[in-house]
Amino acid sequence: MDKESAVHFNKRTSGFSTQIARFGVFIIFGMMVVFFAVSSPRFFTLGNFLLIIQQASPLGIAVVGMIYVLVVAGIDISIGSTMYFVSVIVAMLTYRYNIITVAMLDNVYGYFIIYFITIAVGIIIGFINGFLTTKFKMLPFIVTLSTLNILRGFGYMISESTIQQVSSLSGFSNSKIGPIPVIFIIFMLIVVIFDFILRRSAFGRHLMAIGNSKISAKTAGININRNIIISYIICGALGALAGVMSAGQIGSVALNFAEGNEFIVISAAVLGGTSLFGGKGTVFPGAIIGILLITTIMNGLAMVNASPYVYTIFRAVIIFLAVMLDSMKYKGDLR
Repeated sequence: MDKESAVHFNKRTSGFSTQIARFGVFIIFGMMVVFFAVSSPRFFTLGNFLLIIQQASPLGIAVVGMIYVLVVAGIDISIGSTMYFVSVIVAMLTYRYNIITVAMLDNVYGYFIIYFITIAVGIIIGFINGFLTTKFKMLPFIVTLSTLNILRGFGYMISESTIQQVSSLSGFSNSKIGPIPVIFIIFMLIVVIFDFILRRSAFGRHLMAIGNSKISAKTAGININRNIIISYIICGALGALAGVMSAGQIGSVALNFAEGNEFIVISAAVLGGTSLFGGKGTVFPGAIIGILLITTIMNGLAMVNASPYVYTIFRAVIIFLAVMLDSMKYKGDLR
């Protein structure tokens, strides 16, 4: 093969790889949807679609927060434990210490207190992750891996390793306006707000610049540490909010609540177009597409009565595909 032919072949290979990275996941998704539709007549129904968006919305909120961290080339694998820990705190305040009484939840005031506490705790967790990552120059993976175990350990300790009831939150988490779940409306509002911030604000542009090159961002006068800490704070706050809303849907906080959700959230963000290498991300429609892809397949597996072990395998495959496709895109950008 002469030099000109080799160059032409490499370009064709590069283009083919790029197309696989861009559309491969949607082809796989389409094939699985067809399989589920054929296997279960209930899959393609309006009721099931509404169920999917209701199930996807809490994790979708967490995906939005994760996108902000990934954009600056960070990662937060503690988000599942954040969801668990904050949900345990809310359960303890409501049922053990009666600081938030069930009667207070009959009006907006009680929910305002709950979600204020939820977001405040999430902000603290996010700040700790961001502070340790920036001030001590620690790898985000190591920092958030430590936080993951610490938060879940504290959750087990204060709950005395028992299931916590949060059934009083179910009224809000499972409420609807007409046929539309309220939690989905909240998810969409969060998507719109944070998409605008990421795309249109100076803060969003600074995050993108940091993710592309910290050296260039520092040269441009961007406060790198401050912006990275804020991105982790956003992730912590939205992760905490997602956790309490998800717990409200279920009505209880089991010991394995939100376990492994960090991988679903990260995978959904990447499948929606956010790069693990930083500098590239989209809240709309990325967060919506990513979480709906995963939730739809999870729903389909339930419809066909798949073995519980299949869910674990599925999560592993999704993570592998997300990382592989993102790596293919990243290499393509370097050429």
